[in-house]
Amino acid sequence: MKMNAVWPWLMVVSAGVGLRVGIASVSPLLDRIQTELGVGTAALGLLTAIPVICMGGLSFMGSAVERRWGLMRSMRIALGVLGIGLLWRGWAHGFAALAMTAVLVGVGDALIRPLLSGFIKQTFGNGSHTVMGVYAASMGIGAALSAYATPHLAAALGSWQWGLGCWAVPVLLALLIWTRRSVPTNSPPPRTTAAPRLAVMGVVWLTLFFGLQAGVNYTVVAWLPSVCLAQGTTSSTAAYLMALFLCVQTLSSLLFPIVLGRTGQRLMLLSLGFAGVTALGIMLMLMPAGGWSAAVLLGIGTGGLFPIALSLPLIFSESSYEATRLSSLSQSGGYALGGLLPWLTGVAVPVLGATVAVVALCLAMLIVLMIVIGKVAFHQRSLRRP
Repeated sequence: MKMNAVWPWLMVVSAGVGLRVGIASVSPLLDRIQTELGVGTAALGLLTAIPVICMGGLSFMGSAVERRWGLMRSMRIALGVLGIGLLWRGWAHGFAALAMTAVLVGVGDALIRPLLSGFIKQTFGNGSHTVMGVYAASMGIGAALSAYATPHLAAALGSWQWGLGCWAVPVLLALLIWTRRSVPTNSPPPRTTAAPRLAVMGVVWLTLFFGLQAGVNYTVVAWLPSVCLAQGTTSSTAAYLMALFLCVQTLSSLLFPIVLGRTGQRLMLLSLGFAGVTALGIMLMLMPAGGWSAAVLLGIGTGGLFPIALSLPLIFSESSYEATRLSSLSQSGGYALGGLLPWLTGVAVPVLGATVAVVALCLAMLIVLMIVIGKVAFHQRSLRRP
């Protein structure tokens, strides 16, 4: 295979690996950061909440940035912002500085995601589904590696700051990869060019799809250990179940293109299948002995839904700019909704208990998601105005 054919894949994978390290690397060091900086748990939670807030509030800017500077230059700017935010953590000896790095990580992340969708649409065209599966898997790999390796890096370097700052390396490497002009680039659309006319309800359906599948995923990530502990599982077993869930989720995303090909590209039918598998996994959480099976099924279901959510804006777009714009809109509202749902679960936990609260809210989200899948499948024309 020629290098020019491999390079676009390398661009997607390198950018994907760096997208979750800014959040995943912080979680293992929260206790140490709290002890050394002397901050409360509410302030500590901002370090992971700020990037998600930025993704929810700023993803819509992706299309505006592309319109101003073009897709390739905009991606380099966004990767640069993300890399600077991560590198700055090496010198962040106060909470204010650390919070500012979270802002930069969130801004870079919020811009990269829709821009990368536009790049995939432009470069791979009809092969976008396959690339989305690899892209989703690369994000999972980056998150798993950073969550596992950060404490070891901090111990080896004698500094939790540089344990976090090391994760600028893969992002800056991605920036170098993106400087190679081996693929066609798009120039900024003329100022007079009319923006794509996207139907309001079409954007609503795609936003709900993205937000609901993200909400189920975030809820499981946040509350699976609590459910396990509430059912008498040891903390070490709960950690193994979480690791199993994340590993299966990454593998599911990686194998998604193969499954899609075997099902004849029937994306909506596959969406219902993954949603059903996720619902079965949620129900198994009610069984004290169902933890391992639940972790596997939840990993398969959520790992399949995520690349589908990424692919839908590309399917209903005719150009890379339109793909970026639709991805920006759906991901902006989707991440906001996805971040809200685990919080609502937390509100319900004291009243219903961890297990019932998680199962009830996740099943409710999945039922609505199935309705949304039906709307997208049978009313695809509503996604665009004539």
